[in-house]
Amino acid sequence: MTEYLESSADNIRFNGTGRVYIGDVAGSSFRDLGELDGLNFNLAVTTETLKTNRTADRSIIKEKETEREGSLSFGLQEQTEQNLLMALLGTSVSSDNQTASYVADTAVTLVDDEYVDLGHLNVFVTKLSGTITGTVECGDSVTGDSSGATGDIAWTESGLVELVNVSGTFTSGEKAEVDGSNYITISGIETAEDVVVVDAAIGSGTPTTRYVNGTDYSLDADYGYLRMLSAGSITSPAYVSYDYEAVTRNNFYAMSASSVQKKVIVVTDKDDDGPRMRYTFHKVNIKMNGDWSLIGDGPAPIPMEGTVVKDTSQASGQEYYKTEVMGAS
Repeated sequence: MTEYLESSADNIRFNGTGRVYIGDVAGSSFRDLGELDGLNFNLAVTTETLKTNRTADRSIIKEKETEREGSLSFGLQEQTEQNLLMALLGTSVSSDNQTASYVADTAVTLVDDEYVDLGHLNVFVTKLSGTITGTVECGDSVTGDSSGATGDIAWTESGLVELVNVSGTFTSGEKAEVDGSNYITISGIETAEDVVVVDAAIGSGTPTTRYVNGTDYSLDADYGYLRMLSAGSITSPAYVSYDYEAVTRNNFYAMSASSVQKKVIVVTDKDDDGPRMRYTFHKVNIKMNGDWSLIGDGPAPIPMEGTVVKDTSQASGQEYYKTEVMGAS
């Protein structure tokens, strides 16, 4: 007589991996949610019971199901625009790219020990050090005699010229010329995460003071936030010059959309140990569930949950989700 082994290790999923796709309810196209901090499913069934009044043990003589609910929970590791739209209830993404350009000799009203927004990201200045011949002044334009690079002088002092509106690349050893008689022979070039802050507008006079980063002001160059330090010597308004880089930037307004309802497809990797599976949840209400760490240590997944709801467009008995088992790999 042949014995059949009913238990098999092939039926055990171990360290399961897979992918999650999401799309419109009843849709035929889906996008990949990317890396997830796990995904869990729960099927909760609620019942009411009737206990006997005839005997002291009060045993249950009848149990009736009153409610059932399927739910998903997962953490969004990849903070793509579409994932953020879903998690934060945004409606649509708008492009707001920053084109590389410059600001020259612009009055900025500053506040003691508080940051003001210059309105640009990734700000910087170009500093040329070397030997100055003749006269170079704020407001002059210079051209590299060999590179052809150009820039406008926002500040100059002994052995130093600070430029904005730089085009091209200056090279060490060349002359950055106002003309043939007035120039700086370049010995050093630095692109500094800084802005030039001076006491007077070039157009109405010559600046006499170049304020010092760390003493008179501090700067978040990545986001263009400038702070006047009360212990320093700046008098507001000050006059500011800088270049800024091109930055790809998109935005959306959160909490402006209604709740998110999607089809969710979960597939297990075919090379996992155990059965290969696909789960299709026809209609899921998705929302954030818990705190999302904006600043902290380590990965910061967005905690999400989804409630599986009835999709009345499906055939009777098939309204919630479908499970497919394709056997072990």
